[in-house]
Amino acid sequence: MQLAFTYGDIRILILIGYLIFNQSAHLSPGNNRITGILGCTCIYFLIRFVLTLKNNLYASICWLLLIWGISEAIYGNLQLYGHYPSNNGLYRFTGSFLNPGPFSGFLSCIFPLALACISQPAAPPKKNIGILRNTAWLCLFLTLSLLPAGMSRAAWLAVITGSLVVLCHHYSPLKFFRQYYIRHKRKILYGLSGLLIFLFTAGISTYYLKKDSADGRLLIWKITARIIAEHPATGVGAGNFAGAYGKKQAAYFAEGKATPQEKLVAGSPEYGFNEFLQIAAEYGIPGLILFCIVLIFAFRKAWKNGQAGITGSLTAFLTFACFSYPFSVPQLNILFPLLLGIANSDLRSSPAAFPKRQLLFTGIVLLCFLFPLFQTGKQWKTRQKAMNTWKEEQTYYNMQIYEGTTDNYRKLYPALKDEPAYLFEWGQCLSKTGLYEESNQILREGAQISSDPMFWNIMGKNYQALKQYQEAEKCFLHACNMIPHRLYPLYLLANLYFDSGETSKGIATARMVITRQPKITSSAIEEMKAEMKEKLNTFEP
Repeated sequence: MQLAFTYGDIRILILIGYLIFNQSAHLSPGNNRITGILGCTCIYFLIRFVLTLKNNLYASICWLLLIWGISEAIYGNLQLYGHYPSNNGLYRFTGSFLNPGPFSGFLSCIFPLALACISQPAAPPKKNIGILRNTAWLCLFLTLSLLPAGMSRAAWLAVITGSLVVLCHHYSPLKFFRQYYIRHKRKILYGLSGLLIFLFTAGISTYYLKKDSADGRLLIWKITARIIAEHPATGVGAGNFAGAYGKKQAAYFAEGKATPQEKLVAGSPEYGFNEFLQIAAEYGIPGLILFCIVLIFAFRKAWKNGQAGITGSLTAFLTFACFSYPFSVPQLNILFPLLLGIANSDLRSSPAAFPKRQLLFTGIVLLCFLFPLFQTGKQWKTRQKAMNTWKEEQTYYNMQIYEGTTDNYRKLYPALKDEPAYLFEWGQCLSKTGLYEESNQILREGAQISSDPMFWNIMGKNYQALKQYQEAEKCFLHACNMIPHRLYPLYLLANLYFDSGETSKGIATARMVITRQPKITSSAIEEMKAEMKEKLNTFEP
């Protein structure tokens, strides 16, 4: 008799339990991560038990995934050619996403599934084979029409790796290669040499296509590795990655060992641009190990069950995850548990009715996740209401009307305390109304979950207003080290020295402001340099 609950499901439950326990133990700032984890878990178990009851729905689910990919690709093409506005004014097309990078990543995950349906459809009834194959051809064509415009190297790499997995599954190229090698060793050696030269050239070309972006990713991974080394067992907690990253990057640049290129490409990322590294940084190495165990057994089962498309799509997803942040994108957060649920389903055996005890146990498991999800859903509604109120208050904030706005921002704190932008704006309001100590308290909370040096700039200005010059200096120096190519923290530091009577330090810092070349020039930069020149004319002997 077929059991609905498998070892794969148990591994998922252990992973989810660890993630929730770890987040609770760290007192991480918000409930949105838990809501996302519970939602993904419910999607996983729903697809698992649907396929357990009726595994011939596999082809229908694949078809729906292809339709999802087609609809996104059509939407993206309409944006690309100006028929619909993009969701981000900086890009011509984004689909239903906020950025063409994750959008391209989504399309790259659907591509291997479409390829598998074309090369060897998943045994639907014969009358449906043509529909599935034609849908797959359309999906392939529309995906390939958008990927070049997206210019996402991670998405192209995901397409290649996912497609290779599908082709290896269907055509066993290793067996063919072994037989061909026995008869044509010299041709194989020449061919491999040419392939290595091609791959090396393609890799170099891809690197120089967006050199600064690639160097920036390498720096992010380097700093993330330092976070993991400092917190290997438990991580820094979900939602705390950006704050830990900002502090660790400042410490790295303070050592004075960074290269000029690293200083140039440094930024304030919200994500690790490698989900495996970010999982290890937030949840510790045990969390990463549990996650990898879940993936390995899911791949093994999907491969044995002949699910070439799902195996290829999971490969593409995880390849993309090595260079981006798919677990922070809602659409990809839905796609991943779907793929994982299908991969962990046994499609080879005939479906059977649930035993009564198994049905009861299944219902209890679903309730265990649906009830807290319902509770967090209520909290999500409260959060959305607070977000709408915040948007209204931002009108007054942007108009620099701070008095009443400060009190209104304070009321939103319970719902938005994990939102860095909100904490920064409220800290600014408090600073502008003279509540410097309360402002610093809120800004420090924001600095725990954000790598933006502006939190430290405003804290430094607050300390300066309180005449606590040493604390102000620490804040400005920290901001300078976080992103060395920015001039504003250095400008504030020079003014602090002049204000506190440390004229010699002020003169030296002012000269640094004048001589340093920023990454991006602007009128504000020129104004700061002009002011520093005036200071030098006033204070230099």
